[in-house]
Amino acid sequence: MLLEGRLARREGVQHGWLSVEGERVGAVGTGPPPRTPDERHDGIIAPGLIDLQVNGAAGREVTGGPEALDVIDATQLAHGVTSYLPTIVTTTPEVQARAAGELADRVRDPRSPVEGIHLEGPFLSPAHAGMHATELLRAPAQGIPPAYASGALRLVTLAPELAGAIELTGELRRRGVAVALGHSGADAETVGAAIERGAALVTHLFNAMAPLHHRRPGLVGTALGDERVTMTVIADGVHVHPLVLAMIRRAAVGRTILVSDSSPAAAAPAGRYRMAGIEIEGAPGGPVLTASGALAGSSLTLDAAVRNWMALTGASLSEALCAAGERAAAAVGLSAGLYPGAWADIVLFDEAGDVVRVMRRGRFTDSN
Repeated sequence: MLLEGRLARREGVQHGWLSVEGERVGAVGTGPPPRTPDERHDGIIAPGLIDLQVNGAAGREVTGGPEALDVIDATQLAHGVTSYLPTIVTTTPEVQARAAGELADRVRDPRSPVEGIHLEGPFLSPAHAGMHATELLRAPAQGIPPAYASGALRLVTLAPELAGAIELTGELRRRGVAVALGHSGADAETVGAAIERGAALVTHLFNAMAPLHHRRPGLVGTALGDERVTMTVIADGVHVHPLVLAMIRRAAVGRTILVSDSSPAAAAPAGRYRMAGIEIEGAPGGPVLTASGALAGSSLTLDAAVRNWMALTGASLSEALCAAGERAAAAVGLSAGLYPGAWADIVLFDEAGDVVRVMRRGRFTDSN
């Protein structure tokens, strides 16, 4: 199959073409295609989006079993997400282990966009728990739950100030698991120690962490100032004020990753849902809250985050797509991009950044 259109790549957007051979990208070129294309797209041809933090969508949560995962998979693909990390928030070790087993099956299924597991908990600071159940939080020194042994584990979020967290960071990195720092009140020295052990990500910058102080930079200041760190951001205009989103872009334009942190309220009608046993309430485009008023994930989808990042910060479409695709992939050891040999995970966008068609592994998802 030969596609022609404006290709979105790290270096910008340029008219060109690419061939799809089986499940992978074949040749890629700029200018006129070598023959009549099978599809000429008037908008943007981009790599598939990659979401590192999906708690749920369409009324389901990622711990809800195979039927729920079928719905979440389909929802992600419909919004241009060709790879994602289901994120298990703090829950009991039994639920976490059962869900990790089900998700490992998805990783092995070539039809599913699940690429690994993200464990966000239980190794989080009780003082910065957000919607996580504080009674289930613990330190690594108190024991590691069985789910952490899963071969499908790809990303862990932890608070580095907890007893045993620095040591666990080093062990996870030796296994090839990416480590993000989050839900934390750590000082800059502790954050630096975790970075030295291999932590290279920060989960949803500014949210569920000690605020930036000019004499106590902590996790926020270290993330913005340390070139070794890439940070994820929830660009819904609710979790982080648009002025601060623009500040993040100016300070770390090449080190920002867009995530949805989507809850079951994402891509779902306004209403009440449950996540990790907690009742939440949300509406499309609005905040998702617990009964106590705490933010509980978002109603965001990643394609909307791309559009928001452009609208709220002045980022170009190619820059926003990189933050929601190739940069996210690199952070957790995946590959993505429009280059020969890459997986043919491709999204056709219109000029406004809306999804037109989605291809995963060389096949359009709307094809019979």
